[in-house]
Amino acid sequence: MLEYFHMKRFVFTLILIMAVQVSAFANVKNVDLDTMVQIGLKQNCDLKIKRMELKAAEKDIKIANRLQNPQIQSNIVMGNVALGNSSQAGVALPIEVLKRGIRKKVATEAYNIKETELKQAEHNYKLQIMQAYFDILYAKSVYNIQEERLKLFKNLVQITTDKPKYPSYEIDNLKADIQYAQQLIAVNHAKANLLAKQFELNKILNTGDDSVMYDTKESSLLGNWAFLNIRLPEYNFLENIALQYSYMVKISQKNIDKSELEVTMAKRNRVPDVSVAGGYAWQAHGHAPNNYGGAFVGGTIDVPILYNFTPEIQKAQIYLERSKASKKAYEYQLKYELKKDYNTFKYSAENMEHSKKILEDSKKIVKLSTEGYIKGKNSYTDLVINENGHQEVLSQYLTAMSRHFYSYLELMQDIGHDILIEEDLL
Repeated sequence: MLEYFHMKRFVFTLILIMAVQVSAFANVKNVDLDTMVQIGLKQNCDLKIKRMELKAAEKDIKIANRLQNPQIQSNIVMGNVALGNSSQAGVALPIEVLKRGIRKKVATEAYNIKETELKQAEHNYKLQIMQAYFDILYAKSVYNIQEERLKLFKNLVQITTDKPKYPSYEIDNLKADIQYAQQLIAVNHAKANLLAKQFELNKILNTGDDSVMYDTKESSLLGNWAFLNIRLPEYNFLENIALQYSYMVKISQKNIDKSELEVTMAKRNRVPDVSVAGGYAWQAHGHAPNNYGGAFVGGTIDVPILYNFTPEIQKAQIYLERSKASKKAYEYQLKYELKKDYNTFKYSAENMEHSKKILEDSKKIVKLSTEGYIKGKNSYTDLVINENGHQEVLSQYLTAMSRHFYSYLELMQDIGHDILIEEDLL
């Protein structure tokens, strides 16, 4: 058990040392939430990879729109095969009939899907940054609260020391010393958690530059955050917006469009392709010095008799029905998810206001309790009980804010749009 305790202390100390080193050597930049989002969207390595994939999909359109290369043909007979040797040289040009255009449309639709998936990834990534940013502010708030509580217990140590001697003097003084020491541990835990959240944000940013460490501009959640005072639109309005803006709905519809084109493409495989050829042919009569020659034209056509592409058509039709079913299933799930998150957001807003009122009353209780203890009107135990109660109220308030903010992010996830902060849509 002792070894385990020492190991935990060693790991904790190591984390703090690493944190101090980062703080000492890294270029720390404090930026607001909007700036942080823009930095991430522009510099994130994972998003850069997805943009490269989109560029590759753009090339697929050109590939699909390609023309068939001509074929050079020759047939030269050597020796005396018959009375005269016939030779020819020319060019053949394969021609796809009704296939190149539809193939290009399929590739274009695939590109559109990739483009929408990139926008979805950017949107989800934005929500990641927002959550990580909020987590840092939450951790900063906890750390600040623990720091303030440390000052309180330090003050109580002084108060119990300076007060005139009374029956429970030594006990109160020892309690104050113990609680002060315990609070030091709580402060260290809060600091370590804050550093972990800061590292997590920078990991999510993943800018590829480890010489810079980003941090929040604000120092606490205990302020006036505009996005925590959001006017919630009616549910029917949000549902309509979600069905319109949700990236998954868009992708589902684009998959249907692509599948319809693929059915058409499979059917057009039945259309015979042709090949036209032309060139020059000549003939030599035995050993005679005169050669006879002239131009020739010709062509071939594929006849789909042995295989009519029925399996390809059926397969494409199955995928089309699957795409339609997937869209219906997602819209059905989206409505239920949206209803759930809507109610969570609504009640979390109410709970946050209730918690705020409780916090204001709790501050008054702690103030009156401290003044009463100094004047000898109440015991040290009563003071600590009130302080612990205040600590619990603070924790509940922060929890209420975090639940409200997370429910906001869930709504943004469902809707696929910053609808709650877009005034033109409210």
